[in-house]
Amino acid sequence: MKILRTLAFGAALAAVPLALSLSLGCNQKSQSEATESNDLVKKVAEAQKAEGQTQAATQAQTEAMAKAGLQPNPTVIALTPDQRALLESRVKNEQDSSAAALLQEILDRDKQIGLLTAKVTKLQAELPRPQIASEKDNHFAMAVRYLKGRGLSDEKARALAARANIMEELQPGWQVYHQLAGGAYLTAVTQGKAPVGPTEFLHNQRVALEQARDEHAAKARDLAEQVEGLVAQRVKVQEEVDSLRVEKTTLLTQMNELTTLSQSQKARLNSLHYLIGQRKQLVDEGVIIVPIFAKDRMGPKAVASRFVKDLPLDAPNPEVRIQASDLGLTKISKVNVVPGSLLKDQQYTVTLTEDRKVATIRILDPERLRNDRVVFAVTD
Repeated sequence: MKILRTLAFGAALAAVPLALSLSLGCNQKSQSEATESNDLVKKVAEAQKAEGQTQAATQAQTEAMAKAGLQPNPTVIALTPDQRALLESRVKNEQDSSAAALLQEILDRDKQIGLLTAKVTKLQAELPRPQIASEKDNHFAMAVRYLKGRGLSDEKARALAARANIMEELQPGWQVYHQLAGGAYLTAVTQGKAPVGPTEFLHNQRVALEQARDEHAAKARDLAEQVEGLVAQRVKVQEEVDSLRVEKTTLLTQMNELTTLSQSQKARLNSLHYLIGQRKQLVDEGVIIVPIFAKDRMGPKAVASRFVKDLPLDAPNPEVRIQASDLGLTKISKVNVVPGSLLKDQQYTVTLTEDRKVATIRILDPERLRNDRVVFAVTD
């Protein structure tokens, strides 16, 4: 709420010249009060402008006098009569045109500073004396103290101050003007000797607020993207779970079918049914699936009709030999046994010849693989 009030006040400041804010707190603003309000705005703005011009001219004069070899007075920049007479004489006798121009510039600017100083003095004399804000000052409290000092009750003073657009924050060095005219409370805030004025201060606050808003929006977008990624992962994991459930259902169905097998099929019950192929081709055909966060498993195309090769498991040391040339390969780099739930070196071993042209898969746990389907996915 505090930030919103500050931004609202910043919008009001934009319409007032020279970083000047003016607030009016009263029940009904009469025509005369409006005139007084406008007069205060105009005079404070003119005084602020004249002060800025004086400061700029003084700075330029200091630099010019130092360049001309004069020692300016740090407290009084105006030329003394003797200095002016000396400079006028030097201008007349100076042969160097650039040096003469610099001296004449100092003389002309001295007149300008004098006029500006007189203007500032006159304008400040027509204005109420401002309070200089300190680090701990509060605009509302200053307004209440001022109004109570003019004879208003605490309740009335707070009511008038509450109706004004009081600055939420004051910076040290700001000049705070107060005026009570015909029941109307007028207040104005100018930059004074502070390094930054009210308008610039509120602008910087608004920029900081907008930057913080944009940063929070960017973080929100990033979090939203992370949530979307997690949702996608959850969907994928769920799909894998469903696939495993289907595979489990299939296995249970096979177990039920075993009770109805004929005598001629009993030989197959004691065998391992396997399929050999290149791993990439098997993935492309949907025979096996390579999940991101799990081991290889059977795919939807791993139907029983494709497992036409049988390995009897009753014989000692049953094994399958794979020739690289049978698969159109020059060598065998690796053999993946699918499903990946099978344990290497416990239920089977894979051995490659030194020239990697032949791979031998030996079954260590025939009971685990009896009447089971296995894919040997070969990588070159």
